Amino acid sequence: MMITPEVVGIFERLFKAAILVPTMGLIAWWLFTNWLDRTLSLQEALVGYALLAVAFFIGVGLIVRGGWGFLGLLAFLYLALLALACWEYTDWRRRERERLLHQVEGYREAIERDPENAAAYSFLGETYLHLQDFESASTALTKALELDPTSKRDHKLLRRARERRPWPKWRRLD
Repeated sequence: MMITPEVVGIFERLFKAAILVPTMGLIAWWLFTNWLDRTLSLQEALVGYALLAVAFFIGVGLIVRGGWGFLGLLAFLYLALLALACWEYTDWRRRERERLLHQVEGYREAIERDPENAAAYSFLGETYLHLQDFESASTALTKALELDPTSKRDHKLLRRARERRPWPKWRRLD
């Protein structure tokens, strides 16, 4: 049995489809789960699905026509995944910053209710450190140490704030 160029073309197209379809399914699942988690609004998810549909039809069209070749299709898919990963990362950083700012408000409210709460000042100072607001962190941690001078953790955090030394890259929000 001889393998003809038509058979090779069929196998190449099936191979491309075996890459395109699961990748698009993965992106669709990501959009759906982020919509369920409320990290994407319905409008953002629908825009994502519209862009995904366009990319899917372009990919299917290229597979059927035999255009772009295998490496072109892989490049197209990896660029789509890279764009998705960048979008997710920047969105995560924004949500993390909002979460920290919300924590600051919570600790401030706790301090208003109980001005002698050393833990609230301590956590407020640590949150300011994560936000790289070193002066506010130093002020909050100094107050925490006035209320609880034996706290080794607060001494360490205050030293970090006074040295204006940020958290390691894996722990901070730049």
